[in-house]
Amino acid sequence: MTISSIPPSHSYGALASPQAESAIISDEERDILQTVRPGYGTGSIFSTSFNIVNATVGSGILGVPYALHCGGFIGGMAISVFVGTLTAVSLMMMIRAGIRSNIFKFAQLSERALGRPGFHLLNLFVFIQSAGSCISYFIIIGDTIPVLLGQLWPENALLANRQFVIVVLSLLLIFPLNLARSIGSLAKVSVFSVLLLPIIILTIIVRAPVYAPQHHAPVTIFGPSVLDALGIQAFAFACSHVAFNNYLSQKNQSVVAWTWTSIISTFSSWTATMMFGVLGYFAFGQDVQQNLFNSFPADDVVINIGRFLLAVSLIFTVPMGFYPAREALQKSLGNDTPDRQPTKAQHYTVTVALFIGMLYIGATVQSLGKVYAFVGGLASSFIAYIIPGITYLSVFKRAPQLTGPSETSYLNQDEFKDENAVPTWWMDITAVVLIAFGVGIMVLTVGKAIGI
Repeated sequence: MTISSIPPSHSYGALASPQAESAIISDEERDILQTVRPGYGTGSIFSTSFNIVNATVGSGILGVPYALHCGGFIGGMAISVFVGTLTAVSLMMMIRAGIRSNIFKFAQLSERALGRPGFHLLNLFVFIQSAGSCISYFIIIGDTIPVLLGQLWPENALLANRQFVIVVLSLLLIFPLNLARSIGSLAKVSVFSVLLLPIIILTIIVRAPVYAPQHHAPVTIFGPSVLDALGIQAFAFACSHVAFNNYLSQKNQSVVAWTWTSIISTFSSWTATMMFGVLGYFAFGQDVQQNLFNSFPADDVVINIGRFLLAVSLIFTVPMGFYPAREALQKSLGNDTPDRQPTKAQHYTVTVALFIGMLYIGATVQSLGKVYAFVGGLASSFIAYIIPGITYLSVFKRAPQLTGPSETSYLNQDEFKDENAVPTWWMDITAVVLIAFGVGIMVLTVGKAIGI
């Protein structure tokens, strides 16, 4: 379907309401437009924030206690504050750069900064990050639900079979959530998923003191592997790959509104993540495992409630990784361009094929630590830190010039403006820090992987 076949909006976001067009735009057309153009969002600041929190607080939260062990408690907490701050600012920077250049796709913005190689490189790393997140969710669901079902019905071996449970739950509950085009359709399930987090954390609060006396949890400045802590924290807070998806789904698309969305979502993610991390670390200390719940006995009833709720939460979180992964793949295949969107056949074919591939890997791979290290150190550092910094500097620190007219062929350069979409001195500094931090993590992680 071509974008030009859908009636264009004459003004966007908070600057004018597109509701007047609702009578002539079908739900399917709005779903498509909400993925490519500003002005068609329907979500509030809080519902969009819930979407981002749901995308951020996924499987990475389980590794944060282990990160505090690797980096040292004080050092690990400092890393989390540093990474969380960089994440919030990078979200703000990317949208400002998008508004200034009238580019509302992550890949096109990367192309503007780095040319065509940047377009393909960004798609590759977004795919690795997003697909890796989905696979990690499948792994945790497989580590959790079959164990619980096996305890409830020990006579039925099939219910304790990891692969069987993952496949059934995925086809019945997860797959239908991936059929829409716009991530805005997931706002309600994201709210439900995020609201489960306090209950999950409460189960840790109740049971952690029981196990804490059996383990040593020193309050150290540095731990045995600061590099691993950096990689895990980078993976845990990475959400830049869903920035534009969520921005376009938000009704108020002004810079001020998005700034509040960035602050609320990042602070909420950091609070939930670090509460989980601190409780887990002081419960098991140096003996904490990469998946915190694996540190607890399998027959702890309260913890099993937390395990179950976490699995339910992740069922609704898988689409948060699937949507950007599918978009990156569609762009690489040439089905998603600035002036057209994938046809129904292309949309559903790629959706089914990609879902089956992720499901197969998630059902057969069981090493969560390897996923954390590879995705966090390689892909997350690139898309969450390096590219946001580069695109910001490219848009604001050199003469505005698009690499080709096709990038924004469906927008007029004067259609969407916001006087607040301007650079600031502290963002200039943060952009440089983002690039240096991302490159440092990537180089060190790759060097460790190849034994340098």
